[in-house]
Amino acid sequence: MSSRLVVDPSVLVTALCDGGATGAVAREALRGRDDVHAPHLIDVEITHALRGMVRRVLKAAEAGEVLAAALVFPLTRWGLLGLMPRVWELRDTVSAYAGAYVALAEALDAELLTFDDRLHRADGPTCRIRVPG
Repeated sequence: MSSRLVVDPSVLVTALCDGGATGAVAREALRGRDDVHAPHLIDVEITHALRGMVRRVLKAAEAGEVLAAALVFPLTRWGLLGLMPRVWELRDTVSAYAGAYVALAEALDAELLTFDDRLHRADGPTCRIRVPG
C-alpha cells in the first residue's frame, strides 16, 4: 500500500461527525497516517456537506465545531490548477469534484480513500481507490 493517502470529504466528514460504526471505520482508516493529502476543494465540500447536515441531523453549533476540526485536520492541501488537465480528461467517468481527488492521488502515486461507491467503481482513474472497512 502506498504510504501517501488522498482523502475525500466523505471520509473526513464521517470520521469527524459519525459516532457510530461507520465513523469508527473512517477514523481507523485515518489513524496513524501522517502523509494525508487533499485538494483545497475539500474545505468547500466539507462546508457544503455540513450545511446540508444542519438541515437534517446537526445543530449549527455542532457543525461549526466539526468545520473547525476539519480545517485544522493534519493534511496537506493542494491547489487545483495543476490538476485541471487530468480532471478534464476524467470528465466522462467522474465528476469534476471527484476528478480533483483522483488527479491528486494519481499525481502523488497515492491511494484515494472514499465512501463514494460510484467513484470506487469508476472507469478511468488509474490510482487505487479504497472504501474504508
